[in-house]
Amino acid sequence: MIIFTCIVSLYIFVYIHTINGQCTSNDIIGEQRTRDEDDDDYDGNAVNAVLNFHNDYRFDCCGFIYIWEIYVRRNAITPINVKVQVWYDSGALWTLRGENIFEAYDDRNENTMTVTAGSRIRVYNDDYIGFYESAGSVITYDDGNDGGDYKTATFGSDQTTFDWDAATGGNRRDHAIHARITPSQIPAFTNLDDTVAISNNEVAGTVIFTLAASDSDPEDAGLLTVAHTGNTGSAATFFELDSTTWEVKIRSGVSLSPGDHAMTFSVTDPCSRSSSSTLTVRVENDPPVITSLATSSSKTISEDLTAETLLHTLVVTDSTPTTCQLDSIGVPFEIKTISGSTNYGIFLSAGASMDYDTQNAYILDLSCTDNFDVTKGVYTVYLVRNEPPTINGLPRATDMQEDVVVETTLYTLSVTDPESTVVTCDVTEITPNTNIMFIKPSSNFNEFDIVLQSNPSLQYDVARTYRLDIQCSDGRRTDSGVFFMNVLRNKPPVFLNLQNVTTVSSVSSYIGQIVFDVEISDPENDQVQFSMFCVPSTNCPFEVYHSGEIVLTRSIEGEFVPAYDLYVYVTDGKSTTGPRSLTVHVLDINYVPVIKNLPLPSALVVSENSVLGLSIFQVSIQDNDGHDLHTYSMTSFPSDGVLYFDIDSATGLISTSATKNINYEAVSTTSFTFTITVSDTKDSASQNLTVTIANQNEAPVFTKTSYLLSVNEGPAGTILGDPGYLYQDEDTGDTHKFSMNCASGVGYFSIAPTTGFISLATDVDVDSVGSLTSYTCTVKVSDGTLTDSASLTINVNNVNDNTPRFSNNLFTYYLDINYPLNTAFGSTVATDADTGTFGNFIYSIDQTSLGTETFGIQANGDLYFKNSLTSYGYGSSMSFTVQATDTGSLQGTATVFIVIPQTTTTTTTTTDRPLTFWEYPANPAWVIVAGLIGLIIMVLPCYMCYKNGCTCEWRGRPGDYQERLQEPSENNRKKDKQPKVYSNGNWKAWRWYEQQ
Repeated sequence: MIIFTCIVSLYIFVYIHTINGQCTSNDIIGEQRTRDEDDDDYDGNAVNAVLNFHNDYRFDCCGFIYIWEIYVRRNAITPINVKVQVWYDSGALWTLRGENIFEAYDDRNENTMTVTAGSRIRVYNDDYIGFYESAGSVITYDDGNDGGDYKTATFGSDQTTFDWDAATGGNRRDHAIHARITPSQIPAFTNLDDTVAISNNEVAGTVIFTLAASDSDPEDAGLLTVAHTGNTGSAATFFELDSTTWEVKIRSGVSLSPGDHAMTFSVTDPCSRSSSSTLTVRVENDPPVITSLATSSSKTISEDLTAETLLHTLVVTDSTPTTCQLDSIGVPFEIKTISGSTNYGIFLSAGASMDYDTQNAYILDLSCTDNFDVTKGVYTVYLVRNEPPTINGLPRATDMQEDVVVETTLYTLSVTDPESTVVTCDVTEITPNTNIMFIKPSSNFNEFDIVLQSNPSLQYDVARTYRLDIQCSDGRRTDSGVFFMNVLRNKPPVFLNLQNVTTVSSVSSYIGQIVFDVEISDPENDQVQFSMFCVPSTNCPFEVYHSGEIVLTRSIEGEFVPAYDLYVYVTDGKSTTGPRSLTVHVLDINYVPVIKNLPLPSALVVSENSVLGLSIFQVSIQDNDGHDLHTYSMTSFPSDGVLYFDIDSATGLISTSATKNINYEAVSTTSFTFTITVSDTKDSASQNLTVTIANQNEAPVFTKTSYLLSVNEGPAGTILGDPGYLYQDEDTGDTHKFSMNCASGVGYFSIAPTTGFISLATDVDVDSVGSLTSYTCTVKVSDGTLTDSASLTINVNNVNDNTPRFSNNLFTYYLDINYPLNTAFGSTVATDADTGTFGNFIYSIDQTSLGTETFGIQANGDLYFKNSLTSYGYGSSMSFTVQATDTGSLQGTATVFIVIPQTTTTTTTTTDRPLTFWEYPANPAWVIVAGLIGLIIMVLPCYMCYKNGCTCEWRGRPGDYQERLQEPSENNRKKDKQPKVYSNGNWKAWRWYEQQ
């Protein structure tokens, strides 16, 4: 039962231990009974580092190693240093968590090391124990069946990361090492719980408190973390924690409200051990301050003011929104927010009624609050008494003609008001009574116009003077004045510059031209009107304006009336004066010129490509004004005709353009109609001239004069590429043919007449002696009458068209079996008919059939031995192939036959000797064949001599055309007694001639 209870307690401990993640005091990780372990070790092996993977060596909590206990191998030279280590899996590699240098002194008993605070290794869940000793592993182990997994490695130096997963592994092994661990201590705040007081006007970012904490574990220095974990009030809204500096600050964009706001903070070490404390922030309110009343607490206004008026802007300082109000009642004032602003203002209420005589000042009580505190203030308004307006400039009188008809301003009066109040003025009475006059505001402030209406029908004989009584008011008080208007009798207008005479030019005149300006005088400066009639009256070209200006109403150019009489009247509405006469003489009457020789009965024909500036027609005119100067001009239809023809503006001579050639195929039309105009600067006359363009044959023209073709050497008939001729012919319907001349290259190329394509006329081989690789030719194109030529260069490309050839197909050599190595014994010569790089070749040997590399060949074709012939023996023969390969991979071959002669043996000695000529079986055969051929050659001439009668004259068949060799003979001399006479009269030995 006791054992069961212990086991249950152990499981409960392990469960709680794992759940909390915190180590308990004096926990042991590793093999605890190390003193019972065997003294097995890794002495003599390359292992110097070990990592234990068994759960006994795995840490399952967070804490510090404060004691290491190990066994070292027997007979170890002590003291000896061992690096006891803790490793953790960081992903791709394992990372060293920490290590302590263990100095062991006892190779027989357990060695114990206490780690001082500050040097302890902090371990975490799933960390493992390992160790490292650069001179070789010293900690012992046991290979019992209850052992665990492990990894071994050989470190060349200290390692902070290592791929333990790839290291050599083993199992069932316990190492004599374990660690004792102690839990991490709980950190705590050193300046909490606490309360701090601040003003509600503090600004964002202000540090109101800095947290401080401590931990008795020196390893935790700089590793503690703080967090804001809870709030009361508006702490989360108003404040924030800087987790780096541990400062508590006011958040941006907040308005602090008075009251207590609590914040809970936690401090935590790397083993997640923590504690919490509270900071209370007390926000104290600052009452609002009305700063504007300190500098402006009163204002003076007129008692006449009735419109809503801002008297004072209340400037209140407070961190929270404030509201202001007027505490005084029964006064014509109010406090409200100013439009477009958050500030409050003191206003005079709209429609206020104030009287200085009743109350000359108002003392206003006001207050502002932020909902926590109230601040009061006083503002005083003083009144100014109204003064009456003053009419300036009255009394006053003015004169007016009885015939006035337009609305007239008689006088503009001004009114002065001390308070600059808007004044109104009225006519209270007119004597004698009438309604033809009134008063109205002028365009300027407090000014008024006294106006006589239009068409007042004044009569001097009925009323000569009118009195106007005028009163002006500012709304409280008034002022009065008197104005008089006197009526004057009317007088008729008078002409000042009629009767009179003037002139006008028929050529230089224009519609609207002022011919004469009639001047009059009217004593009353009345508005007057003019009228007139004209002689002759038919289609009179003149008119008089009411301004007195006589103007030309139409053109008189080309007319022949020499003068006009104009009779003018003027009236002022009361009286009329006139008529008075004005005589207008017309000058510069002009005769129009006439073109005599146009139009023509038929079109004028001009050939294309006519000489530039060629005269084609002279315009002839008649003008009765003999002294006139004439100017000629010309337009065309279609309009581009003026590009090809010009007219002399002074003489009227028409010619072809001096700068642009006439092209039948390019013009927009072949018939142009020109309008010829002649002008004498006053009048002009026009006639039409039709010009027809005649077509002319034009030569084709190469637009590109040089061409290049390339072809490989080859047989006749090979067609070269398209030359791509570029040529043009203005005559669109022409048919063209091509021809070619290649100078010294005659016979090599031919040209297709219709297409201009080039082909080889004969076989072309650049390898032949005297052959060229480039030919320069002239290509011509013809329309049947006219031609043009261009240069054509033809480059012939050398190709690899010849295979190297040996001088013989078979080379035979008789060689002694002891022929020296690396010494030439024969030559195989090859040639290549190609020129240039394709004519170069190299020699090689194919001796694969021999099974060994016996022979070699030099660059010049000489053969030599690379290995001895002794392996073949006397009387043997062999063959191989020599090759000649050019740069284009064409290859020629020949066979080399090698014979090692038999050895001749006697009874006394054996002597090696070569075969005799007749001992080689092939030689007698070809000697017999050669003898037969020689016999035939000897007998054949004798037979031919017999057939010809022992003469050198060849007797051919009649009609044959042959060549023969003539020799003198004794038989001829005997038969003919004379040398035979030949066609040329002289016989000469060895002369070729023709048989007749």
